[in-house]
Amino acid sequence: MKLAMQHFKIINPLSKIIVPTVKQLSTARVNALLLNVPRVQISSGKNNYLLMMIHLHGKTRYGRTIVRGTDSKSHEEIYAEVLDEMDAIGICTKALGGGFIENNESKKKMKIYGCCKTYGEAPHGRTKDILLAWTKYKDFDITVAKYRT
Repeated sequence: MKLAMQHFKIINPLSKIIVPTVKQLSTARVNALLLNVPRVQISSGKNNYLLMMIHLHGKTRYGRTIVRGTDSKSHEEIYAEVLDEMDAIGICTKALGGGFIENNESKKKMKIYGCCKTYGEAPHGRTKDILLAWTKYKDFDITVAKYRT
């Protein structure tokens, strides 16, 4: 009994050091997985786009918002493609809404507008903030409108 108590006195303080360290390492791995997903992927020209939240179910308190758009696919096809890509690496995906982005890269102008019939209207102001934070689009003149004008 005395020997067991001595072992407990040694092991108990170690567990208070090791357990939090292991949790920090797994959190860092989870965050790295989310951070490796590009925040923005859009084409030049008129894009159907979706604003999406990605997270690791049960492992992250907060997710990461990403923008995906292309001129050759519908909103549903964009979502299905991203869903397949994220499922393959264990990331959950949720569509926050969609719309359209007119991306004129030569003039450094973008216009975000409209609504997706399947997923609803994305918060275009949030999309604009994400695009302006992205290095490639930080110098663009980005406007947000309710409808195409």
